[in-house]
Formats: sequence, structure tokens, C-alpha cells
Amino acid sequence: MKILRIPLALAALAGLGACATTGEGLAQSARGQSEGAPRDARSVDRRARESVAGADLLTQMAFWAGEYQTFPNDLEAAQRFADALRRGGRTERAAQVAGEALGRFPEDRNLLMTYGLAQIGANRPHEALQPLALLAQADAQNWRARSALGAALDQLGRYPEARRAYEEALALAPDNPGVLTNMGVSHIMAGEPAEAETVLRRAVALAGAPVEARQNLAVAIALQGRFDEAEQLVRVDVPPAQATANMVYLRGLLRDNRRWGDLGRAG
Repeated sequence: MKILRIPLALAALAGLGACATTGEGLAQSARGQSEGAPRDARSVDRRARESVAGADLLTQMAFWAGEYQTFPNDLEAAQRFADALRRGGRTERAAQVAGEALGRFPEDRNLLMTYGLAQIGANRPHEALQPLALLAQADAQNWRARSALGAALDQLGRYPEARRAYEEALALAPDNPGVLTNMGVSHIMAGEPAEAETVLRRAVALAGAPVEARQNLAVAIALQGRFDEAEQLVRVDVPPAQATANMVYLRGLLRDNRRWGDLGRAG
């Protein structure tokens, strides 16, 4: 059933972190670590750092943990380690590492993004609001920051504000399936499954739509009482027994609206 305890489409947000660390960001990191980092930059194995990007997530986490331990004042090591931790589900530690690094590099945009996403993943949206708002204000073209800000506002139950953040993101990245997925989840959490269905159908129809778009569409359909249709969608991604269990869970939500807030908790 946990697949339907909706984590604010955070799997869609997870992609944001990877996209946020661009070549330009790495160049900024390299400049940052040369500005006051008490170490010899030649001791960094650039080839190893570049090659680990193609490794599995556990290998990346282990590699960057070692780099961060060896070079604790290195911006790139801190950013990469925090991001790998976040993508690996260790959001508490990711927020800690990113927060410590922000004390030394308070204006680094990659760190601000990673810190905000980690706080969302750790269900601490209040802690995510300021860095994400600062990032959105500093970069008028940053749709990822606006989408993440929307997710934080959703966790706080501030759905109209979250919707505005998603609309701003879509103005910069029209028909982005990840942003549409997050907006659909926002409608679900606000108790508006019909509106969610409309948005999520748009997301599912787009190339590159995340799995979460289809799964959340199934939720929106089920919450309107169309369980057979919803179960067929769920079965695309999970075994039949799990799909049936998910429908049982959603039937329970319809019987007890006080549990509606469960949809906003990561499970």
C-alpha cells in the first residue's frame, strides 16, 4: 500500500536535484573550493570524480562520503555527497551536510536546492521554504526551484500558494511532466480528485512522464470511486496483489475523510 501514501511526487522532484547540478554548477563549485578551502586542489582526483557519476547510487554515496571526509571544506564534495544522500533516501543526513556547507558557501545555488529538497524529503517543509524562495528569487528562470517550493507549500497545506508556484514553474517549463505531476498531487491533497485527474492526464500523455504521474492518476480516479479503472493503471507498475491492496487502502480513505491527510505523508 505504501506506493499510494503519496510522497508529494518526490520521485519527480528527485530528478530536479540531478538536473540542478549542471556543468556551470560544477564550475562554480570548482571556483568556490579555490576560494579559501585550506587544501591543495591538486590532491583531488578529477578523473575519479568524473567517472563515479556513472556508478550505482550506493557506490556514489560511498565515494563522496570519502571525498567529504578527506576534504570537508570542498564545495563540490559537500554538494555531491549531500545530493547522493538525498537521492538514496538519507534525507536527514543530506540536510545536515548541505546545511553545514551552506555555512561556508551561503550563496551556492546547487547547495540551496539540495538543502531544500532534503528538507522536503525529511518532512520539514518550514526549513525548505527560505532556501527555495531565495533560489527562486535569485534566478528568474529556475523552474525547478519553483516546483520544489510548491511541494514544500503543499506539505504545509498552503495549496493555493503551491498552485501559484507550479504555475510559475510551468510558465518557464511549459508542459513539464514533473511539475504537472506535483500540481496533480497538490489537488489530491486538497481533496480535489477531479481537478487532479485533469492535470495528471496531461502529465501522463507527455514524453518523459514519471511513473508517479500514472500512479497518482490512479489515486485521483480511485478517490472518485472508479476503482476498477484505477487498479488497471496501478497494475502497470506493481504486482496485482499490491495493486489490490492499494485499492483497499483508498477505499478506506473514502470511508473516513479524516485520513485524507495520509496522502501527503511519505510512506
